[in-house]
Amino acid sequence: MKQYSLFHPLYLSLFSRSLYRDVCRNWKGYCLSYLLLLLSLYGIPEMMRFQARISSLIAAEAPKVISQLPVITLTRGTVAIDAPSPHFIYYPDKSTPFLIIDTSDTITSLDNYPAIALLTKTKLLLQRSPEDTRVFDLAGFDRIVIDRERIQAWTEIFRELLPFLLFPFALFTSLLFYGMQILLSAAVGPFFARQFGLSLGYQALVRLSVISFTPSLILQSLHTLLNIEFPFGGPISYVLSLGYLYYGIGANSEREDEGVDIAA
Repeated sequence: MKQYSLFHPLYLSLFSRSLYRDVCRNWKGYCLSYLLLLLSLYGIPEMMRFQARISSLIAAEAPKVISQLPVITLTRGTVAIDAPSPHFIYYPDKSTPFLIIDTSDTITSLDNYPAIALLTKTKLLLQRSPEDTRVFDLAGFDRIVIDRERIQAWTEIFRELLPFLLFPFALFTSLLFYGMQILLSAAVGPFFARQFGLSLGYQALVRLSVISFTPSLILQSLHTLLNIEFPFGGPISYVLSLGYLYYGIGANSEREDEGVDIAA
């Protein structure tokens, strides 16, 4: 019967031999649910650091762009601005425009311009590549006013929501990254098992490999929380996980009642 829940390995993986025995002998499948839980929890500090960096960048660079914006009024699909046209919006600290606003029909395409967007009197053009430009008709829009204050408010909302918007992508990327390492560790597992005279199934080795990555993720999270650089963190963490995999496989060479386990 399964002795430990999904939450126990979050800390017992550091020292509990009975946990590794339970995972190997009584758990089922490939431990994917636990891996998602692990990456979600220990990915929070990294997302917090990312949020701080993005917030600093936005706070420093966004005003340089927002200050260039005219008041844009959209009435019955027709654009008007309170500035001479065409009007160019430049990247921060650069002389290259990324947005052109032209309500005079002087500029009707992005050909020969480095900008990625063009707002004309009745259309919005977005250039995804030199060969791919999307054109959006504004005929369905009415009574819309976009000014610097509104853009600043949208920027603040975006800055607050960014971690939540990126979290699913970050989780998926982490799942791929650590999933490959876990499968590689599971491939090494039979060699470790032979050292103890064991023959373990593939699913059991994958489960043990998943649990063995917990201490290294704890270590990386602590470095992130304390803002301490971790040179060669990836290789060191992987070697640590292999050490815990060896520890976990070794624990399965013992009987349930053999030895003393403070977590049992």
